[in-house]
Amino acid sequence: MELAIQAHIEKKEFIEQLLAQGERSPLSLLTMNKDGTPYLRMHRVTYLIGMLGLNELVHIHTGEELHESNRAFKFGLKIISHMDLLSKQLSKKYNMRFVLEQTPAESTAYRFARLDLKYHSPDAQNYVKGDIERGEAYYTNSTYFAVSSKMSPIDRVVKEGLFHPRIEAGSLTHIWLGETKPSKESLANFVIKTFRESLNDQIAFSPEFTNCLGCGKTSRGLKDNCTYCGSDQVEGITRITGYFTKVSSWNKGKRGELNDRFKNQGYFATC
Repeated sequence: MELAIQAHIEKKEFIEQLLAQGERSPLSLLTMNKDGTPYLRMHRVTYLIGMLGLNELVHIHTGEELHESNRAFKFGLKIISHMDLLSKQLSKKYNMRFVLEQTPAESTAYRFARLDLKYHSPDAQNYVKGDIERGEAYYTNSTYFAVSSKMSPIDRVVKEGLFHPRIEAGSLTHIWLGETKPSKESLANFVIKTFRESLNDQIAFSPEFTNCLGCGKTSRGLKDNCTYCGSDQVEGITRITGYFTKVSSWNKGKRGELNDRFKNQGYFATC
């Protein structure tokens, strides 16, 4: 965290140097002061510190992943609570506002796993997720439970939601729907339960689609062939983290995660 803060301090100093140039600055739009103060007020800026791989860190220290025992789960909460407290202490020390965030880490989760496999094998192979032989290694993102853990969606949002009050810059829980198309009543009931019975900030319901490059039609679920014309010239589309995009554009780590995702396809049929 000290290293992350040092990076923020250097970035802050650089931006202030640019802003000091006023109208000649490449950030001149941010120096406008039509109401008497500049558009960008550096004293009100919030500096984010993201995390990833909590699940694997807990696994290394306790021998269990976050979802496997209360002991492992509480240890994970203790770590994030300490980071939250430390961010507040460091905010006072440096007179800057530091807060935790759930970083998307679309490339970092893959990069960190590869670095650990390179420099810390064979031990790292016991903790890194994905198909290592195919190069699809990754770490579990942010404070999430393992995407492969076969938890009910409500258990996931309740337990992951206990981290959210400690993460001020934004947090959510992913619900992977696969090809399921839940009724609006099931989704509404689930959302009501979540916000009445948990501390969860946000839920992201994420279905999967297959787009045919031949006939141009889109079907539900990730498939090898178009369900309309049978063509194998198809493109999978689903949520990578914060947005939907083509699976072909993903790095190997994210594709490995996609293969491991546990789809909550039966739950909403009875929700």
